[in-house]
Amino acid sequence: MTYLLLRKGNDYANEDRLSNFKLAGSIAGGNAATNCLNMIATKVARLGNLLTSDKIPVNESINDSVIDLANYAVLLHMILNEGDIVSTKVDPINLPDGFPSIDTKIRG
Repeated sequence: MTYLLLRKGNDYANEDRLSNFKLAGSIAGGNAATNCLNMIATKVARLGNLLTSDKIPVNESINDSVIDLANYAVLLHMILNEGDIVSTKVDPINLPDGFPSIDTKIRG
């Protein structure tokens, strides 16, 4: 889960790991939190559709959607608590020993 969050973060964001949510929220007339909530709602709707039907996923597995949903929840937590978080740029392939479950360090 952490690996996927970090890899996607490197593709979608700059040093501010939440920049994509901020920009997309602004473009849509909202903010980072509402944009993230929309992503969560989309994943929940997809999962509901797949789990209550006989459809077979074509583009990503049900497990991938569950992991994405969990990662969106982590990102929403980061957005809501952004003042308490310092962003860091991380190489997801070479994570240091004992690296936390998300690519941030909480101010202590």
